Formats: sequence, C-alpha cells, structure tokens
Amino acid sequence: MSSLLVFTRDLRLDDNPALCAAAADGPMHCLFVKDEAILNSPTTSRRRQTFLDQCLEDISSSLTERGAKLDLVYGDWFETVQRHIRDLNVDSLHIADDYSQYAQTRLQRLQDWCNDVGVSFHRHPGITVVPPGHLQPSGGGEYKVFTPYWRSWLKSAKRDIATPPRSFNESALSSPPAKSNLYPELSSEIIGGETHGWLRLHDWLQNGITSYEKDRDTPSVEGTSLLSPYLRFGCISPLRLVELCTPLPDSEPFVRQVVWRDFYAQILAARPDCSHSDYRDRGDIWNYDQNSFQAWVNGLTGFPLVDAGMRQLSSQGLMHNRVRMVTASFLIKDLHQDWRLGANYFMSQLLDGDVASNYLNWQWVAGTGTDSNPHRILNPSTQAKRFDGHAAYIRQWIPELSDLDNTDALDPSPLLREKVGYPLPIVDHHDSVELFKERRLTSVV
Repeated sequence: MSSLLVFTRDLRLDDNPALCAAAADGPMHCLFVKDEAILNSPTTSRRRQTFLDQCLEDISSSLTERGAKLDLVYGDWFETVQRHIRDLNVDSLHIADDYSQYAQTRLQRLQDWCNDVGVSFHRHPGITVVPPGHLQPSGGGEYKVFTPYWRSWLKSAKRDIATPPRSFNESALSSPPAKSNLYPELSSEIIGGETHGWLRLHDWLQNGITSYEKDRDTPSVEGTSLLSPYLRFGCISPLRLVELCTPLPDSEPFVRQVVWRDFYAQILAARPDCSHSDYRDRGDIWNYDQNSFQAWVNGLTGFPLVDAGMRQLSSQGLMHNRVRMVTASFLIKDLHQDWRLGANYFMSQLLDGDVASNYLNWQWVAGTGTDSNPHRILNPSTQAKRFDGHAAYIRQWIPELSDLDNTDALDPSPLLREKVGYPLPIVDHHDSVELFKERRLTSVV
C-alpha cells in the first residue's frame, strides 16, 4: 500500500487530517501543483504568489525533517495529479476538501477519474473549523444569517485535533510543530509558512487578543492578528486557532471573526456561483465608468479614508477590515459600480485573498449577500471621524495630507487641497447615495 497526499490550502503539519491519513496508508508521497489556471488568472496577486512560495519552502523543509519529500510541479492541476498517480502506482489519494466553484469542480473531476482507475479517493476536513454542511437550519440547506449559525456553531461538536507522526516512517505521535521557537523575535514582515504562522500566532495569544475588541476598528492601531494570510493558505489550522484562543479572557470577539470565515465557506459550498453572482438579486443598475473606478483604485477619490485604504492595499496587499468595508461601500453606494469589479480588484491585490471571505464580504456591503440591511451605507467622512479621529491612518498613507492637523487631514478645504495637491471629492456623497437608493427601489418595483 502507498498513498499520495496532494497539498492545496493546507500547507502545514499540525492538525492536517489529510496528511495524517495519508501517512497511515503506508509509504507517503507528497505533491503540490502550482496550478497554471490559478497562477495565470487576472485576480491572482503577485504578493500572494510570493507568500505561497514561502509557504511551500517551509512545508517542504518540515517534511524533509521527518523523512518525506514534497514534489512541486507547475502545470495543469488535473493532468499533473493524474500523472503522479500513474507514475507512483499509488493505491490511495488524500486531499483537503475545498468549496469554491473551481475547487469543487476539479475535486469532483479527480474523484471520478480515481474511481474509474481503482484508486481510493479521500477528502478530508481542515480548511474550516466546522465543515460546510455539518450545520444546517431546521429547514435544511445552508445558514443564510450569521447569528443563528454562530449559536449552532458554538454548540456543535468539533473534530479531534490531528497530530502528525514524529517521522513519516514511524507510527509514533508527537506534539504539534512549534518551530517558531527557533526565532527569538517576531518580524514585522509577513512571511509565508507554518513556522512564521506559529510565531505570529504565539505573539497574538500573548500580546494582542485580549485588546482585540477595543482596538479592532482603529486602523492606525495594530489591533488585528494579521493571521488571515496564514489561514488562507492553511499554514495555521483554524481549529487549532480556536482551541488555543477560546480559554483566554475576552477572546470571544476574535473567535467570532473566525466563525464568520466558516459561515461564508458554508454559503459558498452551497452556492458556488455566489463568487460571481448575487446571492440575493437586488436588480441593481451599475455604472461602468472607468475614470471613477480608476480614481478609486489609485486612491484619488478626494475622500481621505477611502484613499488611505486603497493606497495601503496597493503598497502592502493588506487593508484594515474596517477600511475594507468603507472602500467597498464607497465604490458601490457612492460610485454605483458593480461589486464584482471591486471584489476582483481586491483579489488581485490582497495577500489574504480568499474566495469565500472576499466575495461574500463584498456582497454583504453591496446588500446582495447575507446582510439583513441591504441598504446599509457607510459614510466615508463619518467613518473617518469615528475610527480615525486623529487622522493618524490617513496621514500615514496620504503623504499630501501628512503635515496637516487632524481636522484638515480629515476633510481638507478646497484651498488646502489645491495647495498640497490632493483632489476634490469626485462625487457628492449625499447626492450619490440618494440616487443609489432611488435606483435600487425603482429596480425592485
């Protein structure tokens, strides 16, 4: 007996059910395919590719230390896996389940082929804490509202943590890999891989999580975990994360955000098309004005909080979550642009770009997703005063405004804008949102 483990978004040793099952099936071969269809997609970020390369280097090193080898191949995903199965003459294939339309399609295609050739095919949990479909409302199907899902999630039994073998030539078990102990300090740079993910996780548990509720909405403060890129590539197990966070005081607001990730995954699993189609169609009429869209992309809308967020995204491939909502609301409700354009642009830039979280959060803001208030408007000026009242975030990312005082940086006068070279607002916020509401109400009559 021999097995093939195909890594996808589970680039870790700790709590990796697919890896543990493959190791138990006899001699284990490991493969990661750099899928040319994904890597050549216009929504694939170069930063994410770099982060992925770092993740692969880290997991390859970890496997080597335990007596296994990772084959890394670029090409057609299905054909490459197919060829490895034939060349290695394996009896079983193990892989983490996933839920996007593309992932489901390629998994089903591979499963059908394995069944035809007599290779045992196994899908395993590990991408989420609770697998999609395991929790359902009384009427069946997926949960469409978060709060009932959250209550059900809290009560649900979670699977056991999967502990990897000490060596892939032995059956003895060991503790999870705490390779972060090799590093004396946490680097400010976000580096891919389980090693750096554990280091960042340990720092968050010790220094960040208890103040999360207080700091999470202030973009100028480092009040978020920055663990999302590690969750996106599976460098950290979401179940392990929840297990470690839950006993800590004041951890519930952070755990709740991890559950949002599960919530969106179960929606995507049930409705894979919602990465490009409205989950709830509102009959919206969109503008496709390239000039206003490009002003938004370039951070030149004349609304300081929006522009600061877009410039951070361009510079770092990251954006504070509160600002993500504000910039998305502005594109949709102020500029009347199709949410798909914004979601695709975010995916092309974000280090932590995840299909379920990105596209369904955009729909939440657009009012075509799971938000119970489809007409929610985030006023960019009000949001700036509330969450960046000292303009620290704005001045950090907009050099033109860096020397202005708080009030002027939040809303520069036309004269100041001309003096420092910062544009006038490209729309009147109140007029634009009233027009949006009018068009939406007209479209559903």
